[in-house]
This record gives sequence, C-alpha cells and structure tokens, in this order.
Amino acid sequence: MTGRWGAVRAVMGCGLVAVALVSCSAPEDGPEVASLSTGTGQAPAASTERERPRERLDMTSEDLEALQRPYWKCMGEQGIPDKRAMGDLSVVPEGDERIAAAEAACAHTVPLPPWEKDPANPESHAFLVRVVDCLRGKGVVKVEVVPGESGGHTIAMGGAENDSEQVGLALGHMSECEAEASRR
Repeated sequence: MTGRWGAVRAVMGCGLVAVALVSCSAPEDGPEVASLSTGTGQAPAASTERERPRERLDMTSEDLEALQRPYWKCMGEQGIPDKRAMGDLSVVPEGDERIAAAEAACAHTVPLPPWEKDPANPESHAFLVRVVDCLRGKGVVKVEVVPGESGGHTIAMGGAENDSEQVGLALGHMSECEAEASRR
C-alpha cells in the first residue's frame, strides 16, 4: 500500500492530476517516476485475499509461527496483547467488541489455509476425501469429511464420542496422508 501511495504522491508532485492518468515524466537529470494507468478510470477494489499470506501443507510449526507474527503484531497495535505470550490461550483480556474490532482491522494479516483445504478451491472437498481414505487405510476408523463452521469442509476425527486413541492415530498420520493426497 505504501508503494501505491508513494507513486500517487509522485504523480501529484508532477502536477498531473486527471481523470485518466497515464504517465508522469520527470526532468532528464532527475529521478525516474513510475507511470500509473487507471485502466477503467475507477480505483481497483482492494483485495485482501491477494495480500494475505497462505499456509502450505509442508510448513513446520516454526514456519506457521512466522506466518502468524504479522497478525499478532497487528493485534498488539490494536491494543490486544498476544495471548500466547501470556501462556494461556483461553484468557480474553478485553471485551468482545474490542477484540472483534481488532480482528477486523487485522483480517488482512490472517493466513489463508493451504490451497488444498481452502473453501475457495473447488477441489478442496475431493482432497479431503483422499486424505480420509488414506487415514482409513492406516487404520483410522472414526474419521470423516464434514461441513466446516465457516464454509467448505473439514476432517472430523474421533467420532461422536471423541475417541482420543482414534484422534491420536489420525493426527499421527495426517501429514503423511495430506502429502499423499496432494500428489494425486
């Protein structure tokens, strides 16, 4: 965003403000100024999806932590402390309204799920079915693809009684099965 506004200031500095802005030229011995093209004459819609980082299936816990740092930094800037640093993820330090406002302000920094699991991917359901098939082949009986809370689908482990042995077995083979499912 800084680059775009810097270019706009440079164009305004050249004194060329018009409905259809095409370019800005600088004196021959001055620094070059980038050209701007407005295309349709309308400002492009902001796309937070393009700005958001994306998780990958092969990320380590350290990789995921690094990917989440901008979110926690943003939340801190909004006055919401990093709950992980406090050692208790269940602690809610502020009222729900304040947290909701901070989350809205920081939404552009929340990592997207791996493309294979993203509800925006029309193949994500088929990927999850392949993962479940692989898990069943490894002896996990209580596992299925279910509708996700915020759209798309997810994998439910442990059955209705939340069988911890089945959950542990599924989690133990999850990375292997995701890798296998992504190769198909």
